[in-house]
Amino acid sequence: MKTLLLGMTLGCALLAPASSAWALGLGGDNDACDVSLNYDVTLTPKKLVIGDQGQERYRVEMDRLYVDGKEVTLDAKQKKLLTEYQQGMAKQLPEVVALVDEAMDMANAAVSTALTPLLGDETSTKLNDMMTQLHERVGKVVYHKGDTYFIGATDDTIDKAFDEEFSRQMEDLVMQSMGSIMINIGKSMMNGEGDFSERMDAFGKRMDKLGEEIDQQMDERSKALDKRADALCDDFQQLMAVEDQLRQSVPALSAYPLVSGRP
Repeated sequence: MKTLLLGMTLGCALLAPASSAWALGLGGDNDACDVSLNYDVTLTPKKLVIGDQGQERYRVEMDRLYVDGKEVTLDAKQKKLLTEYQQGMAKQLPEVVALVDEAMDMANAAVSTALTPLLGDETSTKLNDMMTQLHERVGKVVYHKGDTYFIGATDDTIDKAFDEEFSRQMEDLVMQSMGSIMINIGKSMMNGEGDFSERMDAFGKRMDKLGEEIDQQMDERSKALDKRADALCDDFQQLMAVEDQLRQSVPALSAYPLVSGRP
């Protein structure tokens, strides 16, 4: 999975009742946005900064451009392209951050809805702590603080939020909670009418219904996010066309393409 500027993919395998699995994603079906950021992008009201692990490569302040710390003289046409590029970024980055925030809320809702009914209070608290830590890890890569927006570079930054450590924590949590899960399942199965076989069948139907309800809720939200991401992707393609023109027009920027992996 690649870090995307637009149509950003955010995947998380979520455990659900009856051992079903969930996968949440942002990005829709538009492969044109399956690209990787080469640099970190920081946006404030007064400037746009493109950098690499804290080192600024270039920045834009209104119609002024600084590359490797030195101002680059621009003609009127170049200044127009630069302003268009900055304005496009100013529109797009907040929307990208908002999509990622929505995806995280969606992941949290899916996990809580799927697992909380089967867990005891103590385990549910641990689950909430895990999701909080996950939010914090993603928040280091994509965030909004005050009037500053930031999206980090490299292919695996988003992936690291869902790395082996998170998977191991989830597995450990479920294993530690097996006692509570089995007790709650047993209570659910014992409550009801009929013989054991009939109660088993009724319990299975309740789990299927719960799974279908969760699936419907998540599917509706996922489709809405996909639609937003596809629209954002179309705008992104236009923005990258402007960036291409700008890099061709300003030789100092030729070494710093913002994205890679474009079709």
